[in-house]
Amino acid sequence: MQRIVAQFPRGLFGVLPRGRCVMLTRALRLSGLCLAVFLGSCAGLPVDSDDLREADALNRQVEQLHKQGRIAEAIPLAQKMLAIYEKILGPDDPKVARSLNNLAFLYMATGAFTKVEPLLTRALVIEEKALGPEHREVATSLDNLARLYWVTGAHDKVEPLLTRALAIRESTLGPTHAAVAQSANNLAMFHMTTGAHTKAEPLFTRALAIAEKALGPEHPDVATCLSNLAGLYWSTRAYAKVEPLLARALAIREKALRPQHPELANSLNNLAEVYRRLGDYPKAEPLYRRALAILEETLGPEHPNVAICLNNLAGLSAEHGDFAQALRFATRAQEIDNRLIEEVFGAFPEERKAQFLITKDSRLQDFLSLIAQHFAQDNAALRVALDHWLVRKGALLEAQKRFQEALALADDPAILQAVQALARVRAQLSQLAFTGPGKEGPAAHRARRETLLKEKDALEEQLVKLSQAYAVSKRVRQADAAQVAHNLPRGTVLLDFAKVTPFDFQAKGEAPKRQPARYLAFVLPAGGADRIQLVDLGEAAAIEQAVEALRKEISAGQDLRGVQIARLAQETHARVFAPLRAALGPARELFISPDAFLSLIPFEILQTPEGKFLIEEYLFNYLAASRDLLAFKTTLGQPGKPLLLGDPDFDLSPGEKAGTLRQLAMAQLPARVAPNTRSAEMQNLTFTRLPGSGREVRAIQALLGKERADLYTGKEALEEVLRQRKAPRILHLATHGFFLSDQDLGPLPDDPDRGADLQPPGSKARASAATRPLEDPFLRSGFALAGANQALQANDTDRSDGIVTAEKVLGLPLHGTELVVLSACETGVGTVKNGEGVYGLRRAFTLAGAKSLVMSMWSVPDRETQELMVQFYTNMQSGTMSRAQALRQAALSQMQIVKARYGEAHPFFWGAFLFLGEP
Repeated sequence: MQRIVAQFPRGLFGVLPRGRCVMLTRALRLSGLCLAVFLGSCAGLPVDSDDLREADALNRQVEQLHKQGRIAEAIPLAQKMLAIYEKILGPDDPKVARSLNNLAFLYMATGAFTKVEPLLTRALVIEEKALGPEHREVATSLDNLARLYWVTGAHDKVEPLLTRALAIRESTLGPTHAAVAQSANNLAMFHMTTGAHTKAEPLFTRALAIAEKALGPEHPDVATCLSNLAGLYWSTRAYAKVEPLLARALAIREKALRPQHPELANSLNNLAEVYRRLGDYPKAEPLYRRALAILEETLGPEHPNVAICLNNLAGLSAEHGDFAQALRFATRAQEIDNRLIEEVFGAFPEERKAQFLITKDSRLQDFLSLIAQHFAQDNAALRVALDHWLVRKGALLEAQKRFQEALALADDPAILQAVQALARVRAQLSQLAFTGPGKEGPAAHRARRETLLKEKDALEEQLVKLSQAYAVSKRVRQADAAQVAHNLPRGTVLLDFAKVTPFDFQAKGEAPKRQPARYLAFVLPAGGADRIQLVDLGEAAAIEQAVEALRKEISAGQDLRGVQIARLAQETHARVFAPLRAALGPARELFISPDAFLSLIPFEILQTPEGKFLIEEYLFNYLAASRDLLAFKTTLGQPGKPLLLGDPDFDLSPGEKAGTLRQLAMAQLPARVAPNTRSAEMQNLTFTRLPGSGREVRAIQALLGKERADLYTGKEALEEVLRQRKAPRILHLATHGFFLSDQDLGPLPDDPDRGADLQPPGSKARASAATRPLEDPFLRSGFALAGANQALQANDTDRSDGIVTAEKVLGLPLHGTELVVLSACETGVGTVKNGEGVYGLRRAFTLAGAKSLVMSMWSVPDRETQELMVQFYTNMQSGTMSRAQALRQAALSQMQIVKARYGEAHPFFWGAFLFLGEP
């Protein structure tokens, strides 16, 4: 399990999500104890003395309750105290700031993280304005904010706040003040948890020396310093030095604190961890249990610290073979984590959500490890495991979908204005991704990008706050195995994959606890929540190597006979699918929720040892997350007429574009960024016309009915058309797609494809690409529309450039759109994130509101793609097939055409497209 607990109240050991063991004994401790005593003269102020006496009395009660660890009782008193001081002194008085800090501290202690940041940011603004930026009370707010950011995973914001707080205290209080010790301790904790041990140790020893001299050797803050120093020795494996320090810390707290104080529980937990590390389970277990009892009584049974202690007890139980008890403890810990994630997701923007999820990942990995290793044949345990995996897998995507839906439903003018501003910033970021520094120079270019990123973050945070009234729409949709099984169509089976880094509960001594990553697959038949199976597919490295080799070979399109591809497809089948066949039974329609690298390969192209493609045996319906089954048949918004765009005129000039927009009675999109010069490598990029894509969309319009579908080709296939149409029922895009990566997946010789040669022969694009700020996958994937070539080569980037990145797609109004067909290259690839799928166009269109997608996994040829798409729509129009069935039948038909045309059923020509979403 999680070997050492990661948490912030005093005395708790911790481990970072990446597995390095460290001790976080009240890391980033609130300096100066935020529960400030508001005593002192208020002479000369027109105040109500009775109110003032009541506030002072409340302050003393809050201070006393905190010392006793009775946090829940202190909160309503602190709220009342804050209201009185705001009434007496006004909203901008420093004492109000102290009261805000106090209330924030109490919320933090109870795990109510979402309530903390507004209080702390308001307190900091008040103090900096009223007291000046170098006042010691400003340091308290800085420390508090740093603590919040660390515990919620926003680690990049921590160090600047701590460094500034320490400098303020040293200059205002002197180098030997107790508050300086606390600041030194905080900064040391940060360095330790980031692996900078040589920076941490002198700060820890300095903090301990100051605290002992300033406060006396028996003060609780000395115990905190002792525990922190022990944590450093633990993280550097100097185990012999750990136990004496922790034993002394525990003795101090036993004497100085009441028997039920949370900080005493932290010391008990720390010492238990040492005994557990030494294999002395009889000493460890009673300490853990006593710590758990204290935390449950003082902080409540659902506090994050309780989850940590439960997880440690689960690990201890598993290590001495009591797996049933371990499962009970671990399940409770997961339930607490899931509730906390739901609360945080309702109040944080996307990046903060992602950072917070990372802090909970190791416990989920431990839980799944326990199930896979010791309960793989226990259906009740498997059901519990699948329940939790269904909640956690794709949780961020689900939360962002609910958030986007909330914004789509909102009619608040402030929300609508912020949404429009966010769309403008996204467009500007997209253009900067393809703009070289030009005359402004690299530094100014980077600075402009950073400014836009900060503006984007601020707008997202503003939208989170503005849309609180729609919070119910932003909740992670709860799902369990029974619900999912009930929603599976009769005769189908769900395959839900999980990439897990196993924890070895039986490893002894210095043996590694974490084992190489593996792929697991939950197998859930329709209506069969009592018949779940878990299949271990083996080590992830071998599986991913096979997947990547097959992807590279088939994407290159050079093996026209398909000999090498057949070998690789059979090897991948043997590793990924063959182990599942027995569990699948007679089912021939499968819903698949892949994970990690398995998201990058169509299962349809895998081959049996006899050379048969899986598409010939199975119908595959892909899901971003299995809970999506619960949303089938639900609607949001009224869809409009289908919208078809194809064969764009990439060389459309600005003058021609203006005339086309006048003919279409459409407005030019607003200016995006200041004029600049394109980088040399982007000037070498050229999109070629795709005549097959024009034939494709015209044939599709004929199938749908000319009066029932809108068609835009050539000069009219503009970005403005796409962005100014709301929720077409079907959106079909037949054009060039791209995904910028470090691999050149080139086209077949002498045959145009629907990708873009992003590294032209003879250019230096590969070397310079690494220097461009394109780490965001939403900026590295997209498609081209009319005018793209002119804009790429022009000096004036003041207007829409026809390059539609995934970042721009996020701003499209697609709630109500039933199907998006991305008939272009690599529209399904992107950056893979375990448990969250692929970041790129597929995620962007899903977040924008599309219910289902057809997308490609490699560069697709123009002619065969046209043929396949026309057959796909013909099948759909027949009324006898679902959309997923229509795509499968189109691919099977195309397979036969390709075999007759080239002599081999080469999957390059027919197997790139897969169906994601509601079939």
